[in-house]
Amino acid sequence: MKKILLILFLIIIPFSSVYSQEYKQQYFYDNEFSCKVPETFKIDETSEDIVTKLYTPDGSKIYIYNQPLKNASVRDYIDYSNEQIMNKKGSFEPLEKDSIRYDNNAKAYRFLYTRPKIDNIENDKNMYYEINEYYPLSKRVITFWLKTDQDHIDEYKAVLNEMARSAWIMDRHEDKVSINPENWKEHKSEINLEGEDISINIPNDKMLWGIFHPHSLLEGNYLKTLQPTEEKMDKKFEFIMTYADFDDYIPTVGSKNVYKDGRLMMFTLQPWVYLDRDNIIIVDIIKGKYDDYIRKWAQDIRELKNPVLFRFANEMNGDWCPWSTWYFGKDPDLYIEAWKRVHTIFKEEKADNAQFVWNPHDRSYPDFKWNSPHLYYPGDEYVDWVGLTGYNNGTSFKEDVWRDFKDIYYPLYADYMKYYKDKPFLVTEFSCNETGGDKAKWIEEGFEFFKDMPNIKMAVWFDQVDQLWQYNIDSSEASFEAFKKAMNNPYFIKDAVKRKDM
Repeated sequence: MKKILLILFLIIIPFSSVYSQEYKQQYFYDNEFSCKVPETFKIDETSEDIVTKLYTPDGSKIYIYNQPLKNASVRDYIDYSNEQIMNKKGSFEPLEKDSIRYDNNAKAYRFLYTRPKIDNIENDKNMYYEINEYYPLSKRVITFWLKTDQDHIDEYKAVLNEMARSAWIMDRHEDKVSINPENWKEHKSEINLEGEDISINIPNDKMLWGIFHPHSLLEGNYLKTLQPTEEKMDKKFEFIMTYADFDDYIPTVGSKNVYKDGRLMMFTLQPWVYLDRDNIIIVDIIKGKYDDYIRKWAQDIRELKNPVLFRFANEMNGDWCPWSTWYFGKDPDLYIEAWKRVHTIFKEEKADNAQFVWNPHDRSYPDFKWNSPHLYYPGDEYVDWVGLTGYNNGTSFKEDVWRDFKDIYYPLYADYMKYYKDKPFLVTEFSCNETGGDKAKWIEEGFEFFKDMPNIKMAVWFDQVDQLWQYNIDSSEASFEAFKKAMNNPYFIKDAVKRKDM
């Protein structure tokens, strides 16, 4: 009898806290659903058009996404979302997988997974539980995503099931970002930066042009390859961008020459060894395994003694990047922890001339709410610039669609002004393909819209052929002439970068 009572006790205990919880029915109008929520949970509705966030007294988190299935089936959504977890990427380990039909007649697909605890994260939560509740009539899935620890996993699994069991879809409404260029024009954003060799001033009503031009990072010969294009165009690009991965270091001599020539640099440091998507470096950054490497970057940037834009782990909402949460449990906290560690090392090394640029892609891949770019934002104190990236890929590949400049950047600008209007923006890279439309017209008409978006202070043209995408300025004579003519627009400032020895 004692043995039976003990077994019953052990069975009941994990679930007893569920029934001792005081629940209240909550209505999340922007997220278009309702469910019961324990009264002890704190609700964060600041980004509720993307996610409803709940926080428990012990520091566990519940994120709730109301995901419309536009061009995907429920199996596509669930299987693709969890593909890398099932493949055990990023040290994640699937533990349980099942399905259930609740009393509200919704079919639910449930996953339990984990990863090793990370000592460098205080009160690290390494247990994850997810319920994907499918509503076929409205073609939507409500995803309940839990992040907790071993001590609380049984308790909160039961809570999450109770919440899902009580959920229902509310009437849909149109969620449109306000696109009104007349309102944007009132925004003021002057840029003033000082260094040992240069000073930079971009007034409220001006924008500076930059370029990514093919070059050798190892040799740092940025100017040697760029100057023939500049001479032909009669245009000096005062802002130079380059890429590096975790095999590269800064070519200090070549970089110093850029500043001596009266230009500004942006380094894009991508946390991978090029094309190796099996090595998930983000987790190792948090663990401190790359501290010495990052410290060297900080020291080298500090020694440039001039403003440097430092773009780390860009396009994180793209599944082509192994620093996307798709590769590490759909947990944006890990991206943010890695970002903060890099930022902290730069501060420790007094690399205060580094301007940190946070930069998603304009389209998320996969385009699911758990992969929204805004979930990756590290916080205002860790970001100096917000980067915008959107390409017109043309029609070189069957998935590509010709997109006009305004159709890319007006919605993106409006969305980012909603969240980050107090940060200056820059278009960190963009271009237009030659195939699929009139590139010369795209440049001629499109560049006129920059003046409607005054918080964009700089823009970098990606001047390179990438696979079938002819992004280079001289992809045709007409495109080159259109670009050359567009550079004479008075909105595009010249001589914004001043050498102090002149």
